[in-house]
Amino acid sequence: MSAHAAPISRDGERSPLSATLARWGTQSWLALAIALAISAICFSATGGIESVDGSPAGSGLGPNTVVQMVLTLISGLLVALAFARERNARLRVFGLGAAIALFALGAFTALSVNWSVAPANSWLEANRTLSYAASFAGAISLVRLAAGRWRSIIAGVLLASVVVSAYAVASKIVPEALDASDAFARLSVPLGYWNAVGLTAALGIGPALWLGARREGHGVLGALAAPVLCVLLVALVLSYSRGAVLAAIIGIAFWIALVPLRLRALSMLAIGALAAAAVVAWTFGQPSLADDKVALAARSAGGHRLGLVLLAALAIAFAAALVLRFAADRNPLTRQRRRMLGIAALVALALVPVAAVGAAAHSSRGLFGTISHGWYELTTPNAQQPSNSANRLTATGSMQALYWSYAIDVFDTSPVIGAGAGGYGTAYAQFMTGPAAADNAHGYIFQTLADLGLVGLALSLALAVGWCIAAFRTAGPFRARAPGSDSAERIGLLTLIAVVVTFTVHSTVDWTYLVPGDAVIALLAAGWVAGRGPAHERAGAGRPTLTRLANSPAAAAGAAAAIAVALVVAWSQWQPLRAEQAASAGSLALGNAADAQSSHNNAAANREIAIAIADELTAIARDPLDITPMIDLAGAYAHAGKVAMAQTELERAVALQPSNAASWFELWQFDSIIPADVKIGEQALAVAYHLDPYDPGLTAAIQQAAAN
Repeated sequence: MSAHAAPISRDGERSPLSATLARWGTQSWLALAIALAISAICFSATGGIESVDGSPAGSGLGPNTVVQMVLTLISGLLVALAFARERNARLRVFGLGAAIALFALGAFTALSVNWSVAPANSWLEANRTLSYAASFAGAISLVRLAAGRWRSIIAGVLLASVVVSAYAVASKIVPEALDASDAFARLSVPLGYWNAVGLTAALGIGPALWLGARREGHGVLGALAAPVLCVLLVALVLSYSRGAVLAAIIGIAFWIALVPLRLRALSMLAIGALAAAAVVAWTFGQPSLADDKVALAARSAGGHRLGLVLLAALAIAFAAALVLRFAADRNPLTRQRRRMLGIAALVALALVPVAAVGAAAHSSRGLFGTISHGWYELTTPNAQQPSNSANRLTATGSMQALYWSYAIDVFDTSPVIGAGAGGYGTAYAQFMTGPAAADNAHGYIFQTLADLGLVGLALSLALAVGWCIAAFRTAGPFRARAPGSDSAERIGLLTLIAVVVTFTVHSTVDWTYLVPGDAVIALLAAGWVAGRGPAHERAGAGRPTLTRLANSPAAAAGAAAAIAVALVVAWSQWQPLRAEQAASAGSLALGNAADAQSSHNNAAANREIAIAIADELTAIARDPLDITPMIDLAGAYAHAGKVAMAQTELERAVALQPSNAASWFELWQFDSIIPADVKIGEQALAVAYHLDPYDPGLTAAIQQAAAN
C-alpha cells in the first residue's frame, strides 16, 4: 500500500506529509539561509559591473564591494570554525588543490596591477577573484561543519533560483510596479542583464529535477517540481538568452545521462515544459509583451493577462504532476520495465541531434551549407547581428565573435601575461573596427587571454583540472550505483555538478561569471562537491569548540590566520569604494565652489575649493591607481588658479595610464581651455584619438581641431 494512503498511524504518529514538513521545519534553516543570501546578492549587486578609469560602466562599485567583503568575512569565519572542529574530526581537507589554484589565480590577478593598462580595474578584479576564492574555501569548510546537509545546499540553490526567476517573470506581469522604465521585452530584472536572468533560471533546473525525481520525501513536495520547472523555463525563454538555453540543455543532458532516476525527472520535465511552452507561445503572440518600446499602459494590461495564463499553467502542471506521482506509487513499474523505459528515453534523447542533422540535410542549403552558414554567422565579426526580439532564439549571429576578435588582438600585444586584469575594456579600443563597444570580451577564455595571457589561462586550467579530479573522486559519475543513503547523496552531488557544468558552459560564451549572484551559486556547488571527498573517507559533521583550539596550537594558528587573511582582504576590497566616496565628495565641493564663484562669493568658493582638494588627495591616497581623483584634483587646482599644479596632475594621470584614452583626452581638454602648453595638448589629442578612434567626443574634437 502506498505511503500516501495512510494519513495518521494508529499510535498517533504523524502522517508522512506532516513528518516531512516537521523535518523540513527543523532542518531547513541552512537551505533558507543560503536562499536568502543568494537572493540578497542578486537583488543588491545585480550585474556585477564596477569598472573605473573613465569606463562608462562604473555604477556597481558600492554594492559589489559590500557583497565581496561580506563573502570574504563569512568565508574566513567558516574556515576558522572548520579548524575549531572536535578533536576526533579528520584532518584531511578535500578540494585543497582546486582552492590553492583559485587563490593563485587571485594572487596573479592582483600582481597584474604592476603591468596593467588599467591598474585600478585590476585592483577591482583582484578583489572580485579573491572573494570568489574565499567563497570556494568557505564552501569546502561548510562541508566539514555540516557534512550531511547536502540537501540543504541543493534546496537553497533551488529556492534562490526560483525567487529570482519568479521576480523576473513578475516584472512582466506587473511592470508598473517592478519594471516601469524598461524599453525592451526581454526579462532583465532584478539582475539588470538579460543573460544573467536566463542563467539564474538555468542553474535551478538541475535541482528542480532532483526535487521531482528523488525517492525520499512526500509525493506532494515532489510534484512541486513541475510548476517550479514551468517558472524556470518561462524565465529562461523570455530572457531570450541563447547562451542560457544552451547551458540549460547541456546541464539537463548531463543530469539525465548520469542520474538513474531519469524517468521521474523526465516526467516532471515534460509536464513543466509543456506548461511553460503554452505560456511562452501565448506571450509571443501578444505584441504588447513581445515587442520592444511598448507603452507602459499596454505592457501592464498584457502583463495582467499573462499573470492569469501563468497561474492556470502552474495549477494544471501541479495537478498533472500529483496525478502522475500518485498513480506511479499505486501502480509501480517493474524493475525490468523501468530499465527498458530508461534506455528508451536515453535513445530518444540521443536521436534529437540526429533529427536536427536530418532537418538540416533537407533544408534549402543542405547539411554542409547549413553548417557552413551557421559557423560563418557565429564566428564572423561582421555577420548580421540578431535583434532583441524572440527571433534571436533561433539566430546564430552574435556580437561575441567581434568581441572575441578584439580579445585576440589584445592578447597578441602581450601573450604571456596579458594587458592586466580588467584591462580589456581599455586595451581593445585601439583595435576597434566599428562603434560597437563592450567592457569585457563576453567569454571567460577570451577575457582571460586578453587580461592575464597564457599564465592566467594556465592557472585557470589548473583550477579546472583540480576541481574535476576532486569531483570525480567525490561523485564517481561512472561508478556503479551504491545502495542506501550513499546512493541518495551521490545523486545530490551529481545534481550539484550539473549546476557547475551549466555555469561553466555559459561562462564560455558570456561574461555572467562576473555576476555575483550566479557565480556564488556555482562556487557553493563546486566547493561542496570538491570538499565532500570519496564516500569511504568522509567524516561526519563536527561541532566547533574552543577546546579544540586550546588543545591544538596548529588548529588555533590556522583559525587565527583565516580570520586575519579575511580581514586584510576585506580591507583591500573596501579601499576603492572609500576612494570613490572621497572623490565624489570632492566633486560635490568643486561644484559648490563653481556656484559660489558665479555668485561672487569668493570666500565660500575658496573654502569649497580647499575642501575639494583635500577630498581628492584623500581619494588618491586610498586608491593611487585610479586616475579619476587625479583629474578631479587638477580641476580643483585650476579653480584655485594653480595652473602648473593642475597640469602636473594631468600629466601624472597620463603617466599612470598611458594606454587609456581618457587620461590623454583630459590633458588635451585642459590645455584647450587653459593654454598651459598648446603643443602638449595637441599631441595628447592625437594620442587619445589613436587609442580610441570611435569615441564620439574624440571624433568631434579631432574634426574641430582640423577645422581650426
